[in-house]
Amino acid sequence: MSDVSNTDQLPPTAGRRESGMPAFAGILGGILGVAAVLIATVALISSGNGSSGGDEPAAGGTTAKPAAAKAFDVELGDFFIRPNLLAVEPGTDVTITVVNKGGIQHDLSVKGGVKTELINAGGHATLKVGKVTGRLELLCTVPGHAEAGMTAAIAVTPGAATAAPATAHKMTAEEMDKSYLDGIKAFPAKTKGQGNVDLQPVVQDGVKVFDVTADEIEWEVAPGDIRKGMAYNGMVPGPVIRANVGDKIKVVLHNKLEESTAIHFHGMLVPNSQDGVPGITQPLVKSGETFTYEFTVRNSGSHMYHSHMNGATQIPAGLLGAIIVPGANEPKVDQDQLMILNDGPLGYTINGKGFPATAPIVAKRGERIRVRYMNEGLQIHPMHLHGMTQTVITKDGNPLPQPYVADTILVSPGERVDVIVEATELGVWAYHCHILTHAETEAGMFGMVTVVIVQ
Repeated sequence: MSDVSNTDQLPPTAGRRESGMPAFAGILGGILGVAAVLIATVALISSGNGSSGGDEPAAGGTTAKPAAAKAFDVELGDFFIRPNLLAVEPGTDVTITVVNKGGIQHDLSVKGGVKTELINAGGHATLKVGKVTGRLELLCTVPGHAEAGMTAAIAVTPGAATAAPATAHKMTAEEMDKSYLDGIKAFPAKTKGQGNVDLQPVVQDGVKVFDVTADEIEWEVAPGDIRKGMAYNGMVPGPVIRANVGDKIKVVLHNKLEESTAIHFHGMLVPNSQDGVPGITQPLVKSGETFTYEFTVRNSGSHMYHSHMNGATQIPAGLLGAIIVPGANEPKVDQDQLMILNDGPLGYTINGKGFPATAPIVAKRGERIRVRYMNEGLQIHPMHLHGMTQTVITKDGNPLPQPYVADTILVSPGERVDVIVEATELGVWAYHCHILTHAETEAGMFGMVTVVIVQ
């Protein structure tokens, strides 16, 4: 009885034969079980000493190191990303805190990958990039912004963990003063290329024929600031087309771009077939092709011509120009000035140039100056003249029944506004877009700034 009692208190496999197995097999199983417990205990102790409990053993029996994490602060502006190069170790898990210090909405995107939402001016967002194993391109995806300079990169760089972090340089007060005054001293700076040159037509059987060629160019926006753009007849803005009501005109478009294009006559009353919208009123004008527009001029005013194909890129890149048709009762003026506003791949420009390469308006005291604002850009531009008022006389080519006076004129995309300036005050007067991020930075004036000089 005692033997049976003692046997019942043993583990189920102890002292028994299972399927003919020798009795010592049960003893060996017990030893292996104890060993497994010891191994698990050692692993648990190791994890408490800094190893990740979730790591899988690497080849050779070692434990793989977890990916390093890196957080960056990045500033967006009009149009820049700072810093524009982020260096990381291979396999780094990257997170970016993005702050929009510009005056308009921007986003930050990994090319072909994750992106933030649109960030309002002054706002911020977080971009979780994840593990980086190779170079990644960063950009703002708002049309035209990457082309204007809003690009950056994450570069895999061994040794980056010990390198100084990439940060945007903050100018000292002395540096800001010097940069600001240097820009003023350089004005008006000379650059290669001039837009708004009158295009002389060839008259054939009583029809005025204007030849216009669209092509890729390099355009010097400001001294040393040479950018890739598109242009009509090699200039930004394109040549000025002048005609009279009743004229029969032809505009012959030669496309030397690497992509299709077309011309829309913005504000002009033309037959539907001549409206310049591919797929709706005409076929695409493909690379290497020619297309002729023909119509009789019906309405006077300040009008524009520009691309209507891939317009958010082609127009800001420079495919734009003015059409001027005088009316029956034009105001008497001493000067007639075009001021075509644009923003995008060429930056913030007045007549294709950015300060200090913009051209001043020089007048004698008492002269009347007509300024024809045309906004070909993607953004609103409130144009402010110091020292003197502006009298608004026409809008979108239509004379106003009641002109009005203002010192800041809001010009929306696609809008044309004509004003009269009475040069009554002697001196040099600043003239600029009053969205200040289009005109000034810590480095001084840039972009949409010029002056009126009254002598």
